[in-house]
Amino acid sequence: MPDTVKTNRQGNGQIVLVVDGKPVRKFYTSIFLQHLNYHVITSKTAEDALTYMSLTLPLAIVANIDLPDMSGADLLKQVKQNRRTRGVPVIIYTSNTDPRIQQDCEQAGCAAYLRHPATLEELYAAIQTATKKPHRFVRLKTFLDVAVGDHASANAPARDDSIAVLSELGMFVATNRALSYGSIHPFTFHLPNAPGWSIRTEGQVMYCQQNNDTKKQSGVGVKFLKIGHQEREFIKNFIKGKMTEGKSRME
Repeated sequence: MPDTVKTNRQGNGQIVLVVDGKPVRKFYTSIFLQHLNYHVITSKTAEDALTYMSLTLPLAIVANIDLPDMSGADLLKQVKQNRRTRGVPVIIYTSNTDPRIQQDCEQAGCAAYLRHPATLEELYAAIQTATKKPHRFVRLKTFLDVAVGDHASANAPARDDSIAVLSELGMFVATNRALSYGSIHPFTFHLPNAPGWSIRTEGQVMYCQQNNDTKKQSGVGVKFLKIGHQEREFIKNFIKGKMTEGKSRME
Protein backbone atom coordinates (compact mmCIF):
# COMPACT_ATOMS: atom_id res chain seq x y z
CA MET A 1 0.00 0.00 0.00
CA PRO A 2 1.14 3.60 -0.53
CA ASP A 3 3.08 5.29 2.22
CA THR A 4 1.02 8.13 3.70
CA VAL A 5 2.84 11.43 4.00
CA LYS A 6 2.60 13.01 7.43
CA THR A 7 -0.07 15.51 6.60
CA ASN A 8 -2.21 17.91 8.55
CA ARG A 9 -5.68 16.41 8.38
CA GLN A 10 -7.09 19.87 8.95
CA GLY A 11 -6.76 20.47 5.21
CA ASN A 12 -9.64 20.52 2.77
CA GLY A 13 -9.69 16.73 2.38
CA GLN A 14 -8.93 16.82 -1.36
CA ILE A 15 -6.48 13.98 -1.98
CA VAL A 16 -3.62 14.27 -4.46
CA LEU A 17 -1.75 11.02 -5.11
CA VAL A 18 1.97 11.57 -5.80
CA VAL A 19 3.68 8.62 -7.53
CA ASP A 20 7.45 8.96 -7.71
CA GLY A 21 10.30 6.53 -7.09
CA LYS A 22 12.71 9.34 -6.22
CA PRO A 23 12.34 9.95 -2.46
CA VAL A 24 13.68 13.52 -2.34
CA ARG A 25 11.49 14.89 -5.12
CA LYS A 26 8.49 12.93 -3.87
CA PHE A 27 8.99 14.44 -0.42
CA TYR A 28 9.27 18.06 -1.58
CA THR A 29 6.43 17.75 -4.07
CA SER A 30 4.28 16.42 -1.23
CA ILE A 31 5.30 19.17 1.19
CA PHE A 32 4.49 21.82 -1.40
CA LEU A 33 1.05 20.35 -2.09
CA GLN A 34 0.34 20.15 1.64
CA HIS A 35 1.16 23.86 1.91
CA LEU A 36 -1.56 24.40 -0.69
CA ASN A 37 -4.01 22.63 1.61
CA TYR A 38 -4.19 19.28 -0.18
CA HIS A 39 -4.21 15.96 1.65
CA VAL A 40 -1.29 14.13 0.03
CA ILE A 41 -0.81 10.38 -0.37
CA THR A 42 2.48 9.14 -1.84
CA SER A 43 3.55 5.94 -3.54
CA LYS A 44 6.91 4.93 -4.96
CA THR A 45 5.44 2.33 -7.34
CA ALA A 46 2.64 2.29 -9.88
CA GLU A 47 1.30 -0.98 -8.48
CA ASP A 48 0.85 0.52 -5.01
CA ALA A 49 -0.88 3.52 -6.57
CA LEU A 50 -3.32 1.28 -8.45
CA THR A 51 -4.00 -0.70 -5.28
CA TYR A 52 -4.77 2.51 -3.41
CA MET A 53 -7.14 3.67 -6.15
CA SER A 54 -9.06 0.42 -5.95
CA LEU A 55 -10.16 1.66 -2.52
CA THR A 56 -10.14 5.46 -2.78
CA LEU A 57 -10.21 7.82 -5.76
CA PRO A 58 -7.95 10.87 -5.42
CA LEU A 59 -8.72 14.31 -6.77
CA ALA A 60 -5.69 14.02 -9.08
CA ILE A 61 -2.49 12.04 -9.65
CA VAL A 62 0.98 13.56 -10.06
CA ALA A 63 3.27 10.87 -11.49
CA ASN A 64 6.85 10.57 -12.65
CA ILE A 65 7.67 8.66 -15.85
CA ASP A 66 10.53 6.70 -14.29
CA LEU A 67 9.02 4.33 -11.71
CA PRO A 68 10.54 1.12 -10.29
CA ASP A 69 7.90 -1.31 -11.58
CA MET A 70 6.41 0.25 -14.72
CA SER A 71 6.59 3.56 -16.53
CA GLY A 72 4.39 6.48 -15.62
CA ALA A 73 2.99 6.23 -19.16
CA ASP A 74 1.84 2.66 -18.48
CA LEU A 75 0.32 3.77 -15.17
CA LEU A 76 -1.54 6.51 -17.03
CA LYS A 77 -2.90 4.00 -19.56
CA GLN A 78 -4.11 1.64 -16.84
CA VAL A 79 -5.85 4.49 -15.04
CA LYS A 80 -7.60 5.59 -18.24
CA GLN A 81 -8.58 2.06 -19.27
CA ASN A 82 -10.29 1.34 -15.95
CA ARG A 83 -13.92 2.45 -15.81
CA ARG A 84 -13.62 3.28 -12.10
CA THR A 85 -10.49 5.44 -12.36
CA ARG A 86 -10.63 6.91 -15.87
CA GLY A 87 -12.11 10.18 -14.59
CA VAL A 88 -9.12 10.91 -12.33
CA PRO A 89 -6.78 13.43 -14.04
CA VAL A 90 -3.15 12.34 -14.32
CA ILE A 91 -0.40 14.96 -14.43
CA ILE A 92 3.00 13.74 -15.57
CA TYR A 93 5.83 15.56 -13.78
CA THR A 94 9.18 14.25 -14.97
CA SER A 95 12.78 14.96 -15.95
CA ASN A 96 12.42 12.72 -19.01
CA THR A 97 12.96 14.76 -22.19
CA ASP A 98 12.03 12.13 -24.79
CA PRO A 99 9.36 13.79 -27.02
CA ARG A 100 8.01 10.36 -28.00
CA ILE A 101 7.10 9.62 -24.39
CA GLN A 102 5.38 12.99 -24.06
CA GLN A 103 3.39 12.31 -27.24
CA ASP A 104 2.48 8.85 -25.96
CA CYS A 105 1.22 10.31 -22.66
CA GLU A 106 -0.76 13.06 -24.35
CA GLN A 107 -2.41 10.53 -26.66
CA ALA A 108 -3.22 8.35 -23.63
CA GLY A 109 -5.04 11.27 -22.02
CA CYS A 110 -2.74 12.90 -19.48
CA ALA A 111 -4.13 16.16 -18.11
CA ALA A 112 -0.73 17.89 -18.34
CA TYR A 113 2.87 17.00 -19.10
CA LEU A 114 5.32 19.04 -17.04
CA ARG A 115 9.08 18.75 -17.35
CA HIS A 116 11.14 19.10 -14.19
CA PRO A 117 11.99 21.65 -13.02
CA ALA A 118 8.62 23.18 -13.84
CA THR A 119 7.69 25.96 -11.46
CA LEU A 120 5.50 25.05 -8.54
CA GLU A 121 3.03 27.65 -9.78
CA GLU A 122 2.73 25.60 -13.00
CA LEU A 123 2.15 22.40 -11.03
CA TYR A 124 -0.54 24.10 -8.94
CA ALA A 125 -2.19 25.57 -12.06
CA ALA A 126 -2.12 22.17 -13.77
CA ILE A 127 -3.96 20.54 -10.86
CA GLN A 128 -6.51 23.33 -10.69
CA THR A 129 -7.12 23.25 -14.45
CA ALA A 130 -7.35 19.45 -14.55
CA THR A 131 -9.88 19.36 -11.73
CA LYS A 132 -11.85 22.27 -13.20
CA LYS A 133 -11.55 24.22 -9.96
CA PRO A 134 -9.53 27.29 -10.94
CA HIS A 135 -8.42 29.71 -8.25
CA ARG A 136 -7.11 33.11 -9.18
CA PHE A 137 -4.96 33.26 -6.08
CA VAL A 138 -2.84 30.60 -4.42
CA ARG A 139 -4.04 29.47 -0.99
CA LEU A 140 -1.02 28.80 1.20
CA LYS A 141 -1.23 26.50 4.18
CA THR A 142 0.64 28.15 7.04
CA PHE A 143 0.66 28.84 10.77
CA LEU A 144 0.66 32.48 11.85
CA ASP A 145 -0.60 34.03 15.07
CA VAL A 146 -3.51 36.40 14.51
CA ALA A 147 -5.32 38.74 16.87
CA VAL A 148 -9.03 39.47 16.54
CA GLY A 149 -10.66 42.66 17.80
CA ASP A 150 -10.15 46.41 18.04
CA HIS A 151 -7.64 46.36 20.89
CA ALA A 152 -5.84 43.11 20.08
CA SER A 153 -2.12 42.85 19.49
CA ALA A 154 -0.58 40.34 17.10
CA ASN A 155 2.28 39.97 19.59
CA ALA A 156 -0.13 38.64 22.20
CA PRO A 157 -3.03 36.99 20.39
CA ALA A 158 -5.90 35.81 22.53
CA ARG A 159 -7.12 32.22 22.72
CA ASP A 160 -4.41 30.83 20.45
CA ASP A 161 -6.06 32.05 17.25
CA SER A 162 -3.98 31.34 14.15
CA ILE A 163 -4.07 31.63 10.38
CA ALA A 164 -4.16 28.12 8.90
CA VAL A 165 -4.60 29.13 5.25
CA LEU A 166 -3.67 32.47 3.69
CA SER A 167 -4.31 34.04 0.28
CA GLU A 168 -4.35 37.55 -1.17
CA LEU A 169 -8.13 37.60 -0.82
CA GLY A 170 -8.59 36.20 2.67
CA MET A 171 -7.70 33.51 5.17
CA PHE A 172 -8.94 30.62 7.26
CA VAL A 173 -8.59 31.45 10.95
CA ALA A 174 -8.33 28.49 13.29
CA THR A 175 -10.29 29.53 16.37
CA ASN A 176 -12.87 28.40 18.90
CA ARG A 177 -14.38 31.88 19.07
CA ALA A 178 -18.08 32.25 18.35
CA LEU A 179 -17.72 34.48 15.29
CA SER A 180 -21.02 34.55 13.43
CA TYR A 181 -21.55 34.31 9.69
CA GLY A 182 -21.45 37.73 8.02
CA SER A 183 -19.89 39.50 11.01
CA ILE A 184 -17.03 41.94 10.42
CA HIS A 185 -13.93 42.12 12.62
CA PRO A 186 -10.47 43.73 12.70
CA PHE A 187 -7.57 41.27 12.33
CA THR A 188 -3.90 41.90 13.08
CA PHE A 189 -0.95 39.64 12.28
CA HIS A 190 2.75 39.71 11.38
CA LEU A 191 4.58 38.17 8.42
CA PRO A 192 8.22 36.96 8.58
CA ASN A 193 9.04 38.95 5.43
CA ALA A 194 7.79 42.20 6.99
CA PRO A 195 9.56 42.47 10.38
CA GLY A 196 8.20 45.22 12.59
CA TRP A 197 5.18 45.72 10.34
CA SER A 198 1.69 44.82 11.53
CA ILE A 199 -0.75 43.63 8.89
CA ARG A 200 -4.06 45.18 9.88
CA THR A 201 -7.18 44.36 7.96
CA GLU A 202 -10.93 44.31 8.33
CA GLY A 203 -12.47 41.00 7.36
CA GLN A 204 -15.91 39.46 7.01
CA VAL A 205 -16.73 35.92 8.15
CA MET A 206 -17.88 34.02 5.05
CA TYR A 207 -18.36 30.59 6.64
CA CYS A 208 -17.97 28.82 9.97
CA GLN A 209 -16.56 25.33 10.46
CA GLN A 210 -17.05 23.32 13.63
CA ASN A 211 -14.83 20.45 14.72
CA ASN A 212 -17.55 17.81 14.51
CA ASP A 213 -15.26 15.75 12.32
CA THR A 214 -11.70 14.98 13.47
CA LYS A 215 -10.48 15.63 9.92
CA LYS A 216 -11.65 19.24 10.08
CA GLN A 217 -10.43 22.17 12.10
CA SER A 218 -12.70 24.58 13.92
CA GLY A 219 -12.50 28.08 12.55
CA VAL A 220 -13.85 30.66 10.13
CA GLY A 221 -13.22 31.62 6.53
CA VAL A 222 -12.54 35.35 6.31
CA LYS A 223 -12.68 37.63 3.27
CA PHE A 224 -10.50 40.76 3.40
CA LEU A 225 -12.66 43.90 3.14
CA LYS A 226 -10.23 46.69 3.97
CA ILE A 227 -6.52 46.15 3.47
CA GLY A 228 -3.83 48.54 2.32
CA HIS A 229 -1.90 48.10 -0.91
CA GLN A 230 1.39 47.64 0.93
CA GLU A 231 -0.11 45.05 3.28
CA ARG A 232 -1.49 43.12 0.31
CA GLU A 233 1.95 43.22 -1.35
CA PHE A 234 3.52 41.83 1.83
CA ILE A 235 1.04 38.92 1.74
CA LYS A 236 1.61 38.34 -1.97
CA ASN A 237 5.40 38.31 -1.56
CA PHE A 238 5.19 36.05 1.50
CA ILE A 239 3.21 33.45 -0.48
CA LYS A 240 5.49 33.80 -3.50
CA GLY A 241 8.55 33.40 -1.28
CA LYS A 242 7.21 30.17 0.22
CA MET A 243 6.53 28.77 -3.25
CA THR A 244 10.00 29.78 -4.47
CA GLU A 245 11.51 28.18 -1.37
CA GLY A 246 9.70 24.95 -2.18
CA LYS A 247 10.91 25.06 -5.79
CA SER A 248 14.56 25.55 -4.78
CA ARG A 249 14.38 22.50 -2.52
CA MET A 250 13.03 20.37 -5.34
CA GLU A 251 15.75 21.32 -7.84
